[in-house]
Amino acid sequence: MLSSKSKSGLSDAANNKNILASKIGRPRPAKLDVDSPPPSHKNTSFSINGSPNSADSKPVGSRRSTKISTTADKYSRLLKGSELQVQLSSVQEDLKKAKEQIAFQEIERANVLEELSDAKKTVVEVSEKLGEALLALKKAEESSELEKFRAEELKQAAIEAARKREEKWHKELEDISNQHAIDVSALLSATQELQRVKRELAMTTDAKNSELKEADETMRIAEIKAEKVEILSGEIDRLKSVLESQLESKSNETAQVIKKLGSEAEALKLELSRVKVAEKKLVEMEALVEGLKTELADAKKTESDAVGFEDEWKKKTELLESCLEEVQQSERLLQDSLASLTKQLRERHSMLNDAESEVFSLKGKIEVLELEVERHKADLEESDHQLELAKQEVRDVEKTVEVLKSEIGRADEVKAQLNNERLRSSNLESLTHINNKLEIELGITREDSEKSRKAMEGLASALHEVSMEARDVQERLLIKQAEVESTTGELDRVQSALKITQETFEVMLDESKYEIVCLKKSIEKSETEAKNLRAEWDAKEINLRTAIKKADEEIASMKLERHQAMEKLERENFDAKAAVEEANKLHDKIRQAESELIEANNVIEKEKEESKCLKERLLDKENELQRITQENYELGARETASSEKIKELSESLAKVSSKKNEENGDASQNTEYGLNGLLSNNGNEHTIMHKMIVVMDDKVDETETENSEAPLEEAWEVIKDDRNLDENGAEGHPVQIEPKICEDGGETSDNKMLSESTENELKPKIDDGKLDQLNGRFAQNGKTSEIKHQLLQKKKKALLNKFGDLLKKTTSK
Repeated sequence: MLSSKSKSGLSDAANNKNILASKIGRPRPAKLDVDSPPPSHKNTSFSINGSPNSADSKPVGSRRSTKISTTADKYSRLLKGSELQVQLSSVQEDLKKAKEQIAFQEIERANVLEELSDAKKTVVEVSEKLGEALLALKKAEESSELEKFRAEELKQAAIEAARKREEKWHKELEDISNQHAIDVSALLSATQELQRVKRELAMTTDAKNSELKEADETMRIAEIKAEKVEILSGEIDRLKSVLESQLESKSNETAQVIKKLGSEAEALKLELSRVKVAEKKLVEMEALVEGLKTELADAKKTESDAVGFEDEWKKKTELLESCLEEVQQSERLLQDSLASLTKQLRERHSMLNDAESEVFSLKGKIEVLELEVERHKADLEESDHQLELAKQEVRDVEKTVEVLKSEIGRADEVKAQLNNERLRSSNLESLTHINNKLEIELGITREDSEKSRKAMEGLASALHEVSMEARDVQERLLIKQAEVESTTGELDRVQSALKITQETFEVMLDESKYEIVCLKKSIEKSETEAKNLRAEWDAKEINLRTAIKKADEEIASMKLERHQAMEKLERENFDAKAAVEEANKLHDKIRQAESELIEANNVIEKEKEESKCLKERLLDKENELQRITQENYELGARETASSEKIKELSESLAKVSSKKNEENGDASQNTEYGLNGLLSNNGNEHTIMHKMIVVMDDKVDETETENSEAPLEEAWEVIKDDRNLDENGAEGHPVQIEPKICEDGGETSDNKMLSESTENELKPKIDDGKLDQLNGRFAQNGKTSEIKHQLLQKKKKALLNKFGDLLKKTTSK
């Protein structure tokens, strides 16, 4: 009987532990089924490889117009903006899913913490029960050593199992909490970084749009310049044809314009001075153009880094090569024009030689005229004839003066055209410099590849050739300047010779004035005509000066425009560099965000696996609970059998007690009184347990209808009242038994042991009832009947154990 009592106590402890495990594991599967975790992020993760560089796979045409390239650029950039928006929307969806997972994990964490608190409470209660069980085992050891060994082994096994389970639970909970904290921190950092990335992407899109607008403007300017170059080339061809026609007309008329070569020589000197000034300006413009090229190179570098369209650069290089070819053709045409000018100078040299020969012939004529004047002195008729010849010569001179005037006007027009051609040539040279700078920029962009090096070498060789050609042109200009200077010297000589001839003519005229008055009148007329010619010449010089001033003002305005363009280019370079740096930073941050998202996905998968393991453990625990319920049903059947045996024993005790009352008298009265006291104690205990059962039934019904905490408090009050009643009853019986102890010391000591053992056994039973009541509160799923059945079994066990002890002691006496 004692062995059955120890086994029943251990089975009660095991039942309580299994019920606690079922409390911890019951509500969780339902939540896991309801709150299914969101899908993984692998499919929604975006890659940087889908960045604007994907647009680089466009086919490259052989030759396309710049307008078509700009529209294609705009279209590709719009596509990139839409791709970025799609990626941002996917990232936002990922963030929403991650936030849902965080909320789900927080809910799970709260549930786990609640379960931990419940588990701690149950562990405390189990530890108290174990202490009480240890006390009961110590008392049982005094009765039998065999039951001690068995009970100690069973208790140690149960304690070790409970400790191992508790340690496992604590470790698992700690691991889950640590992993949850790590996941939360990682997700928070990922969300923060993604928000930053969104802001930076918005900024970069705005900057790219502004840069694209500026690039479109620059392309339009380049197109306008290309059109201007074409217009200038057409004008150069037209001017060449005009120059050729004028040269032909001049070649026919130079024979008659010998006397005005001095004026033309002075005009050539002025032109040479202007050419020198223009060369200086060209040098300055070349330096400025080089600066502009460097700035354009920087701007295009930034554009290439920000956009990354190598195909577009290739197209631009092809266009620039075509422009370079056109510029080279224009340079060749200019060289041809310079060659024609050299030919013109040589023809003028030949004309000067002819003029000298004509001067010599005129000198011979003058000598002949002197002889004729002497003859005229002899004969007035001959003098009159000579005067008529002189008049004719004066007329011829007037005609030559008119012809020279017309030629001077044409020469002025030619000078203006030459100035325009020089300005255009300077513009062409600036364009060539710009193209050269663009080639240099292209070489810089291709430094990373072997093809770029080859292209750079070709460009360098082309630049060397162009520089050599420029040097040759400069040398030719110097040679031409030297030739012009020599021609000017010859013209000075011719002028001096003409002055001498004029003086001789004046002497001749003075001599003729004395002789003929008519000659004086003709001379006065010639002087007035000369004054008029000088006045006209002065007016032409004034007009030339005004034209020169206008040209200088136009040059100044061009310089101002160039400075403004330089400033704009500097600003564009600065903005482009800033945009490139921001784009690089954004790429780095996007990569970091992707790596963190991948890590978060891995952590979520690990948590899913752990949740699956926990589900499996909960299923195992539920199986253990089912097994324990089956064992409880078997114990109930055994208890029914033992209750029948107890009835039979009670009948036999009644018979034995009647016999002993007849034989012993006083001794029987004491024993009966002790038995009645014990039975009265058992009756009180039975009434207490009956009250607890009734209260638990009522409270279970109330918790099923209303989930409140008031019934628990009432149950605890009932338990406390019952305990007080037990304590009062226990105090009353020893008072009645004290006189009997004086008479029979041995029997009273036995009764004391029995009373103490019953009291110690009843306390844990009541505590077990409380715990069962609490367990019934938490497990509201139709198991109230099982709890009632278990309580009844426990009460029956306690009564059977008491009756068995009494029977043993009475039989031993």
